[in-house]
Amino acid sequence: MIDKLKVFGILAIIMFGVYYIATSLRDNELQNIDFINKDFKITKGVVIKKSVQKGNHISVEYNVNGNQYVGIDGFTDYQKVNVGDSIDVKYSITKPELMITEFNEQF
Repeated sequence: MIDKLKVFGILAIIMFGVYYIATSLRDNELQNIDFINKDFKITKGVVIKKSVQKGNHISVEYNVNGNQYVGIDGFTDYQKVNVGDSIDVKYSITKPELMITEFNEQF
């Protein structure tokens, strides 16, 4: 009986840890989007990678003031996008490494 309680306790701690990490990552992403939307510019970017495993996401290369950046954002199944496509990128003026693409709901 004590062994079952130990196993249950360990599983509960692991599940709480995974939940905490996932929640923290999502909160951080939402904070970044709020930061971008406070002071932004829009530029063109090029899709350099597309992945549909473990969620749909694209890597986008874009330039700001002569500096090249690569950002990652998601897209949904009904949004058609391919490697090489030119898309709109909204980036933070003060932190241009923070970006979202036209496929993001908060764009």
